[in-house]
Amino acid sequence: MRKKKSMTDIESDVYHVILANPMLSQIEIAHQLNMSRTAVSVHISNLTKKGFILGRSYVIGEYEHAVVIGAAMIDLYGKSFNPLVSSDSNPGKISIHPGGVSRNISENLARMGIKTSLITSLSNDPFSEIIRRSCAEVGINLSHAYENKEDPSTMYVAILDTDGDMNLALSDTTGLDNMPKSHLESKDTILEHADILVVDASLPAHLMEYLVEKYPQQRIVLDPVSIGKSRQLKGLIGKFHTLKCNRMEAAYLADTPINHKEDVVEVVDKLLKKGLKQVFVTMSGDGVYYSNGIEKGFVDTKATKILNVTGAGDAFTAGVVYGMLSNLNMREIAEFASGASALSLKSMLTVNPELSIEKVKEIMKEN
Repeated sequence: MRKKKSMTDIESDVYHVILANPMLSQIEIAHQLNMSRTAVSVHISNLTKKGFILGRSYVIGEYEHAVVIGAAMIDLYGKSFNPLVSSDSNPGKISIHPGGVSRNISENLARMGIKTSLITSLSNDPFSEIIRRSCAEVGINLSHAYENKEDPSTMYVAILDTDGDMNLALSDTTGLDNMPKSHLESKDTILEHADILVVDASLPAHLMEYLVEKYPQQRIVLDPVSIGKSRQLKGLIGKFHTLKCNRMEAAYLADTPINHKEDVVEVVDKLLKKGLKQVFVTMSGDGVYYSNGIEKGFVDTKATKILNVTGAGDAFTAGVVYGMLSNLNMREIAEFASGASALSLKSMLTVNPELSIEKVKEIMKEN
């Protein structure tokens, strides 16, 4: 019999984690060993080649799989050099980036090492080509996207003040609005077998209703996007598993104002009574409140530098998904997601290209 090659120290660490719990996913192993999922995958591959792991007998898939359903857009940002003056032309800098809540969440997840498929509507124009290239660069699977031959790409235009805060924004989601239900019906296999589904409220109400009715046992994470988009959610909110929202969206969905930080506790209790399993409410400088009815509490903000707030919520949602896939408890999820959000705030881009699990953990240690 051919003698096995020896393990490296890191391979030994990975091997013994698997030995202790053969059912762990690669993302859970990565979390335990404080390394990236990609690195774990490489070490498992080496252990398999050396004969320490026989094929896939340790009973995990290649890695956890999230399916994100919603908007992939082109973002046009205008950041003013001076305090904004309404009804006037303001000098500033204009930039163009691939965006959309679901695309942003997908990129954050991909940068965290999670295999991610994005179901969205893509057109034949140059803007959708920008979106396709951006997804290919980070490994987002677009093979399940709807090819829209009639409508232009969806687009988002935002005006930012000198501090990077959004003053006004417009969103055109016509292309996504016209994605037919039959397209989702044709994706039953991937939707049924995904570890987690993530939905943003840019998706038309009838498509969100289809998803929660068709897959009641799935963990579906909802990002309401805005007050305007939240209007279509009131009758559906209790059918989702997880809600991540800001304080304005939470107050609207619970029909209860949040005038003080402590008011969020009552609001979240009302949302949980509607049927949600867990809720995360982001409150800018007041941090985050989380609850599943048993585990609950506040986590302080980890933001130290703010260049652009636009993608912070999307990074937080991705952090929640990572935490759920890693079987973290509620507080650990809120801490990790807050770290991901803080990292997003440090970049002018909607998704910080430096995002990684290691970078998020560095921010968590600093705070």
